[in-house]
Amino acid sequence: MDPTRRRHRRPRAVHLWSLALLGIALGAPGAGAQTVYVGSSGSNTVTAIDAGTMDANRPVPVGAAPNGLAVTPDGRQVIATVLAAKDGERVVVIDATRNQRQRFWKPFGTPIGVVVEPHPRSQGRLLAHVLVRNGPFGPGISQFNLKRMVWIHFIRGRREPKRMAATPNGSRIYVPGTDRNTGRAFLSEFNFFFGDGQSHTGLRDDVALVGGPIDGFGITADSRFVLVATEDRAGGIINVVDRANHNRVAAQSLDGGVFVRDLATGRNAGGIFGLVTTNQELIRLSASGTVAEIVPNTTLFPADFVPDKVAITPDGTVAYVTAAGQPSVARVDVSGRIGRAQLIQLPDASPATAMIISPDGKSAFVAQAAADAGIVSRINVGSDALKSVAVPGNPALLAIGPVAPRSFGFSPCPGTLQLCGETCLDLQSDAANCGACGRACPAGESCTAGRCQCPRGREICNGACLDIERDRANCGRCGHVCIPGDVCTNGTCVCPAGKALCDGRCVDEEIDPANCGHCGNVCPAKEICAAGRCVCPVGREACSGTCIDPDTDAANCGRCGHRCIPGDTCVSGSCVCPAGHAVCSGTCIDVESNPRNCGRCASSCIPGDACTFGRCVCPSGRTVCSSRCVDTGTDAKNCGRCGRVCPTGQVCLGGRCG
Repeated sequence: MDPTRRRHRRPRAVHLWSLALLGIALGAPGAGAQTVYVGSSGSNTVTAIDAGTMDANRPVPVGAAPNGLAVTPDGRQVIATVLAAKDGERVVVIDATRNQRQRFWKPFGTPIGVVVEPHPRSQGRLLAHVLVRNGPFGPGISQFNLKRMVWIHFIRGRREPKRMAATPNGSRIYVPGTDRNTGRAFLSEFNFFFGDGQSHTGLRDDVALVGGPIDGFGITADSRFVLVATEDRAGGIINVVDRANHNRVAAQSLDGGVFVRDLATGRNAGGIFGLVTTNQELIRLSASGTVAEIVPNTTLFPADFVPDKVAITPDGTVAYVTAAGQPSVARVDVSGRIGRAQLIQLPDASPATAMIISPDGKSAFVAQAAADAGIVSRINVGSDALKSVAVPGNPALLAIGPVAPRSFGFSPCPGTLQLCGETCLDLQSDAANCGACGRACPAGESCTAGRCQCPRGREICNGACLDIERDRANCGRCGHVCIPGDVCTNGTCVCPAGKALCDGRCVDEEIDPANCGHCGNVCPAKEICAAGRCVCPVGREACSGTCIDPDTDAANCGRCGHRCIPGDTCVSGSCVCPAGHAVCSGTCIDVESNPRNCGRCASSCIPGDACTFGRCVCPSGRTVCSSRCVDTGTDAKNCGRCGRVCPTGQVCLGGRCG
């Protein structure tokens, strides 16, 4: 070994330990805890908050009001975009471990947002993309390499961009906006990649959308659909861009004055979905972005609660919704259909300015711009308990790292355990993290010595590790499928206890109306099968072999065979002549409109009269002549007036004979 290299090793180690202790002295959050970063105007700072203790670190000045905030996947760096008055636009890189500014970048234009890619690229390149509204190169995206800390590329975009997001798989960047000249919404797709013989390249594809101003923006968890909420004069519009189908756009108009306020996407046991807040209703979107459920705001929230921002927990079971202009947040159950809402009062009287949910799904964080200082509150998702901390300035941006930054790679985990996110795990036996963090074994396989294996008693069928003793689609052997209703027990297809085999199906003869009591016994229409017998449902009776409802059946009102007179209705088992009717000659008649029984029985109107609200009335444009209601404009015997008879062969037209 080179002795020169040997001499430099010990001072280097001492230097690392010194910096580690310095990081602790500066108040870096403890390892394993998530950290929330708050961008505030007024104070022009970024403040780190330990999510576990809700202790705020020393604020880091960034020179101007931040308008974009992002955290690297390893939690070591925070990127803030600002528009500084002194030296123009800038991107500020904050060393999260030391809680201090690390570097300034010039983004070549006015920065309005930043996205850090979720996964490093080849050779460990980690890219930050800064959305630029205008500059020497025009609008577009300025790209920075966080590994080498250098600017590497710029690709032009369309004017008037609004927001920016990366697909969860990190393959594309999407930027929606509204064209200044046409007023039409658009979506720009950016693809940055590295190739042979060149360090980087970028491509842009523009997609025309329906509507104008942008109200909401999201990408589904599977990275397939990009959802952009726009609006026109009639109301909101949901644009669904299908990335798997050449960015084909499908638009749904909400109309009726329904305007979108925010949009979020999630995934739970029921699949991928979206949630849209509007001024009138809460809308659930299907996995493909179509409207699946609509619930009026008035049925979920108090009258003065207008839904605004929305965020969904990572497991897709709970959504938090802020109120526009009100200091409250609503917790909404979204594990299936939209459930009940529970109101949570925030500590200050000011409305929420930002909201974010932690990656572990345990906490929701809400910022408020109070009169004297900002406030950030943590909502415990399990209990809805609230804990708050003051921050300088007016907080407007929230970002959260996966874990608190750890100094120089030292692991807080004991023994052979390794840190995945904020949890110490055994990568040798954890099936969800087998051999490496996030490397999950296929369903049914176990993790042994850091490798996924199919355990004894199971077999590989079509690449899946299955229990052939209980798998209905592979019962006893691969590909042996049990008939509908069967269960697989000890590798054999059998009908479950209490069921019988009828026409190749396992059925319950106690309740199956097609096999009631025994195979092939079909219950008559309107009857049900109960305890193996065909019977009328509760509240119905059998009359002449048919199940009827004696409370409403006019032919069997109150009992079998008791028929109501014509015109009567059956109400609660009694024949009733409705209001405005009367019994005339054994028939229930509407005396409000019947000309032969107008107002009362046997009160007939003169010929031509109409019965209106129980009174005989000669219709407008007609005249009573000789006890008849006639049209003097066309009646040849009363042409123009009563008694004027037209000569033989002439007709009356417009009250004149001719």
